[in-house]
Amino acid sequence: MRRMPPAGRLVGVSVALAALTLLAPSAPTYDPWAWIVWGREITQLDLSTVHGPSWKPLPVAFTTLFAPAGSFAPELWLVVARAGHVAAALLAFAVARRLGGGWAGGLAAAVGILLAPWMVRNAALGNSEPLLVALLLGAVDRQLAGRHRAAFALGAGAGLLRPEAWPFLGVYGLWLLWRRRERSAVVVGAGAATVALWTLPELWGSGDPLRAMSRAQDPNPGAAAFADDPVGRILSDTEALLVVPVELGLLAALVACVVRRDRRLAAVLALGAAWLAIVTVMTADGGFSGNQRYLIPPAALAVVAAGAGAGWALGRLRAPAVAAAAVLAAAAVAATASGLEETLDRVDYQARLHEQLEDVVGRAGGADAILRCGRPFTGPFLVPAVAWQLEVHTTYVGLEPQRPAVVFRVRTERGRGAVPSLRPLDATTARTTGPGPLVRARGPGPVVRTLAVARDWRIVGACRRGMLDGTG
Repeated sequence: MRRMPPAGRLVGVSVALAALTLLAPSAPTYDPWAWIVWGREITQLDLSTVHGPSWKPLPVAFTTLFAPAGSFAPELWLVVARAGHVAAALLAFAVARRLGGGWAGGLAAAVGILLAPWMVRNAALGNSEPLLVALLLGAVDRQLAGRHRAAFALGAGAGLLRPEAWPFLGVYGLWLLWRRRERSAVVVGAGAATVALWTLPELWGSGDPLRAMSRAQDPNPGAAAFADDPVGRILSDTEALLVVPVELGLLAALVACVVRRDRRLAAVLALGAAWLAIVTVMTADGGFSGNQRYLIPPAALAVVAAGAGAGWALGRLRAPAVAAAAVLAAAAVAATASGLEETLDRVDYQARLHEQLEDVVGRAGGADAILRCGRPFTGPFLVPAVAWQLEVHTTYVGLEPQRPAVVFRVRTERGRGAVPSLRPLDATTARTTGPGPLVRARGPGPVVRTLAVARDWRIVGACRRGMLDGTG
């Protein structure tokens, strides 16, 4: 019986462990919900990407495949996103070991990636950054192993997640052509496919093939793009991702590059620095948001290089491999554990919100009854989730209630006020009530009443005449 190839074992282990995480409270966040909605719409040949986050080809390819699973589609995507996190940790071990860190350095890198709060948070909520890190580290690992075609394929996958990967993919493709290690049809075809997969679905869904770029240049308040010093803000945000043991490991890696004249380790450090530079330029001069999530790839490369450097340094001190591995792993755990509790608490709260949403929609009479009542409205970060539950386009879910309306009110974070405001409804012809008898409006407009409540949700309806108000 033939053994499964290493790549197959890596994927199998990652998916199996990721599936087990669904036993804990789980729910996607804003961007993944939009990808899940878009996947369903593609299968229905009715794609609308006018509103929502930036288009990302690779996640939507998965969610389109998962769409026939119906209500299980969100969980299937979460498995993929979290499998990326597991795979990234395993590949961090492999790459740090290849770079001279030995078992100790590899273990430190793996633990650093596995427990980093910024990786845990994004994997738990279904964001694509952990999968991006896995593809990036996989490409580095295959290049170090001399498997250029596999490295290029993994790099192309990264290019379907973030545009920052495109310059590296282009340079690597040209190098492969120059060294005659790949056919021109493969390199050119990969470039053309990348452009097509980013633009043609947007042309279909919004009429603007460059909407993803436009959306990325419309940052939320508080983004680095709005800072007085965007460059300083990016550097500060990057430093915030790196704990002290990683910074010490990076110093050891720099020393190793000089002492060993290690071009491979230097190349990994340069890759991380170049990626950071691209994000900085895009933020400072291109008007892109510069979200801290965009800094995760260079931060992950820094963790891997730090593991390699720390492992090499302990080896120079002739520390036993087992003891060195224990010391580095313990340092990584101690450095990251303080941020994990807050991260897991936020993930648990978001999961609780989404678990209640399906139930509260049912209590309000179901999607059809709600849509008969009026147009749905909710807070800005809940639009795709509400659209998924009601099986409508995200463009149909509004933010500022206008009659006739069904308002999904919720506290998006603990301690925050519920959104959206009901004042636009109160200011017209009606007042709100709690569950119970209807209260007629003071004017001819629709009655406003609470349709359903849950622990964190309240659905309020100002229905069309004859809908849900006892007159139809």
